[in-house]
Amino acid sequence: MITAPPLPESVPDGKLAPVCGRYALRTGAADLVEEFEVDEDTVGGTPGSAEGAPGLNVAPTTSPPVVLERVPKGEPEALPVRSLRRLRWGLVPSWAKDPSVGNRMVNARVETLLEKPAFAKAAVARRCLVPVDAWYEWQRSPLAEGAGGKPRTQPFAVRSRDGSRLSLAGIYEFWRDRDRPDDDPDRWLVSFAIITTEAEPGLDRLHDRMPLVVPADLRDAWLEPERAEPEEVREVLEAVPRDLFETALDAFPVSRRVGNVRAQDPGLLDPAPAAELEGVVDLRTGEVIGS
Repeated sequence: MITAPPLPESVPDGKLAPVCGRYALRTGAADLVEEFEVDEDTVGGTPGSAEGAPGLNVAPTTSPPVVLERVPKGEPEALPVRSLRRLRWGLVPSWAKDPSVGNRMVNARVETLLEKPAFAKAAVARRCLVPVDAWYEWQRSPLAEGAGGKPRTQPFAVRSRDGSRLSLAGIYEFWRDRDRPDDDPDRWLVSFAIITTEAEPGLDRLHDRMPLVVPADLRDAWLEPERAEPEEVREVLEAVPRDLFETALDAFPVSRRVGNVRAQDPGLLDPAPAAELEGVVDLRTGEVIGS
């Protein structure tokens, strides 16, 4: 069995997580199957269970459910099958010597997606959607804290205004462990990365990058296996709206407990009380709260 490295216990003050380095998914597999029109469910279970959705604090190196679409192997004339599968977060290129490379490939920049060797082949042949209820981002306060001037960080949750599920653009890859025999079921590792883009105004007060959110009407086009030329993929990428914080997204501070990957309780998605906010920048006005 290929094992993931230990997860960090927390995101400490003064140190930011990678863009979209955590997210929440409290939706069970059955609902994801219905919403994403999945043909084959290999996940099952209930949110937060060993078999179901991973919960309210999903981190890199874990294996959350993603949606992908493939033509069955050895059946080139067959129709594509849409699947819900668990993939490891952190893309491991097929040419990597060992899976630890994936620890540095949690995200893929949209600007270089079709050129960078680690991502280009997957971008035209292996695209996926990552369902999330919200993603977390850490804001660095403009105010210093303590005698040492250590910056204070505040986690935010970003989600849709109407409470609907978000789907983040992703790519996935197969990696073969050459040290394992051909009949070993663990010889293949399938991993993914979330595509990021330049942060929209307002959200850029959290980070200069944000995940690429694929709207419902572009999900089919993004997953379509027949769309296998760089220009066809670029066409979908250019169609993705870049004004979502103005029209469809909301963001608010949440408890610092989300920094601990072991925290999974429902309260992680509750807005943090105003009394707990200190040196937090309002994303829409730029006002510093609790200064």
